[in-house]
Amino acid sequence: MKRLYLIRHAKSSKDIPGIKDKDRPLDKRGKREAGHMGRRLRKCGIVVQAIYSSPAKRALDTAIAIAKRIGYPCERIKTVNSMYKSDIPMLMKVVRSIDDQVESSVIFGHNPEFFSLVNYLTPRIIRRFSTCGVFGIDFTIDSWKKVARKKGKLIFYQSPSEGYFNNHKLGKS
Repeated sequence: MKRLYLIRHAKSSKDIPGIKDKDRPLDKRGKREAGHMGRRLRKCGIVVQAIYSSPAKRALDTAIAIAKRIGYPCERIKTVNSMYKSDIPMLMKVVRSIDDQVESSVIFGHNPEFFSLVNYLTPRIIRRFSTCGVFGIDFTIDSWKKVARKKGKLIFYQSPSEGYFNNHKLGKS
């Protein structure tokens, strides 16, 4: 079995004149969201063996904040340039390239790509993917190369304002 967590970056600053989109940092709310979600994921017992992130500052800063809180070494976060302004085929290439020794992995990135990816990977239709939201998807496979359309089971959802685990509301924490 393989488990993939997709995490959308936390809320970012948009009001900084002259800054490139890729360089936009988290705003105050985003920093708070990332810390909060990291603590919630630690409480849920999330353990991962690999983290991949878009190189965009807001995605990488979210990855670092959450990694620190779940006990994952930040220096092991892998940035993947192709994940910035990506599409489903490119994201699937990243997922399928994960080492098969890894049972549980996280990918940090952006909407609308991540929203589309959850709907591509699972038969369940999601309607939104909030900033700093987390979707967990299980695959009954032995190799990441076998990840395929509609073959994942959506087992986990958390957002800064709400959360579901195995379809039971966890509530705010």
